[in-house]
Amino acid sequence: MTLSAMKEIASSKLLFVTSVIVGVAIWVVFAVFETEPWNSSYGLIGMVALGVFFGFLGKGNPMLWPLGIFLGEFLYGTGSFMKSLFFYSGGGVNFFFPLGAMFLIPFTIPALVGSLVGFGLRKTLNKTLNPDAQKRRAG
Repeated sequence: MTLSAMKEIASSKLLFVTSVIVGVAIWVVFAVFETEPWNSSYGLIGMVALGVFFGFLGKGNPMLWPLGIFLGEFLYGTGSFMKSLFFYSGGGVNFFFPLGAMFLIPFTIPALVGSLVGFGLRKTLNKTLNPDAQKRRAG
């Protein structure tokens, strides 16, 4: 395995971990404003923008980055549910968590669309900047 291949794998793992952290951060930011991201157009715009960002930077499959964002959102929701279950938070237990977790799937679709757009932009930019680059052939 070459050094460049090891760097690419490490950068992909780091970018995936970053996408998970960003998924948590989305909910933390909106929790400060006491709303949920899907109740605001800013949440959808943010998801598309993050998808484009990760799709453009990511070297791997563009489906991986929205999965990381989804995982981060799910981890935040699980943590919020556990907090409401085991610690008094003034509002009681959040029994709507399973329903909210199901809504995370359609809420993450804009990140998927953005990731595919970002991936396409990167491919187009690479073709424009390197028109003489050899295409990889299967087999």
